[in-house]
Amino acid sequence: MAGRQRSVVYEADDERLAKLGHKAELNRNFSPLAMLGLAFAILNSWTALSASLSLALPSGGPTSVIWGLVTAGVCNLCLAASLAEFLSAYPTAGGQYHWVAMISWKSWVPLLSWITGWINVSGWIALVASGGLLGSQLIVGIISFMHANYNSQRWHQFLIYIVYNIVAFCLNAFGNHILPWVTKVAFTWSITGFVVISITVLACASPNYSSGDLVFRKFINDSGWPDGIAWLLGLLQAGLGLTGYDAVAHMSKRLAHRDQIEEIPNPSMEGPKIMIACVGIGVFTGFIFLMCLLLVAGDLDNVIESSAGPLLAIFYNATDSKAGSICLLM
Repeated sequence: MAGRQRSVVYEADDERLAKLGHKAELNRNFSPLAMLGLAFAILNSWTALSASLSLALPSGGPTSVIWGLVTAGVCNLCLAASLAEFLSAYPTAGGQYHWVAMISWKSWVPLLSWITGWINVSGWIALVASGGLLGSQLIVGIISFMHANYNSQRWHQFLIYIVYNIVAFCLNAFGNHILPWVTKVAFTWSITGFVVISITVLACASPNYSSGDLVFRKFINDSGWPDGIAWLLGLLQAGLGLTGYDAVAHMSKRLAHRDQIEEIPNPSMEGPKIMIACVGIGVFTGFIFLMCLLLVAGDLDNVIESSAGPLLAIFYNATDSKAGSICLLM
């Protein structure tokens, strides 16, 4: 019975693609959970938000960290709802550049689609680069944290950055068939980590919590810019933590080696749900996690100036254990 139902869904998907000018040739093996895992693994909001605290703490402080996330969350939910509407109508891997081609004036289609496509590609290149940057920063921070005499050099971080991206490239290029399982594990690991770390730092720091006034109202500006501009610069943290959800559209029909296609079944229905869900999950987990971090942060000036990075400094302030802080960072 389940097999016949999947067959009916796939046939409907094939007919939909045919109407859009695409031929469905091969298999689909991304379940909705796997696709949600992929989208949230790309966003990984609470991780990205905590790893990029160095962007927001000097540029607005806790007000930028907390209320900047709320601001970015509302804006990104609006964007996700708009993109989800397009995805439900045109569930193709081209995403934005294809949607522009479908709704633009015919004479403007080549130019507008070309511009949209390259803006999208540039954004993804920047997002991939930022992932490697944050990962290398965390590793260098751990080394500085464990070895007080370590003198960090820019080329140290650059080499770690290169290795980070090579590993990611190999996984995507040669481990294509295991990506659905990897994304499921990543999603589960991320949500589990969010719960475990939140409980651990609150329990270890009890009862020495920061005041509610510090968490929700304290403003810091060490950026050198006027206060308003500084707060807007702090929005970069929230923007980074809530970007990339259009991956769902690009994965609605994903080409792999040897012309193998992996698609999510019934993308016009499941895709929009997943796109909005991953933003909602990101805002919820990010808000709770950032609030927990600020409650146990202690002296924010020391956190900002720490050579180990703000996140590791907060973990150490909460646990008073170097080993425990590094374990939480993992």
